[in-house]
Amino acid sequence: MIMGEKIFLLALKKSSKHEGTTYCIGVYKLGTPSMEFVLGETDNDRDYRAGDEVSYIYNADYTDNLQSALNWLNNIK
Repeated sequence: MIMGEKIFLLALKKSSKHEGTTYCIGVYKLGTPSMEFVLGETDNDRDYRAGDEVSYIYNADYTDNLQSALNWLNNIK
């Protein structure tokens, strides 16, 4: 798999409302003109950190705007 096809975690936040749920922002197509931010949840199979590569983000939504992604993560409970 080439670099632009991988998803890397940019930021994570544990839910204050839903035990066992971790919200995240992933970066897809890193370093390409069509880079996207993926908003969703990790699978909680392990303790993820920013920079980790993941194969999938659950309940995903997409944006091409970093500030929108950060606002989503800051406001989600």
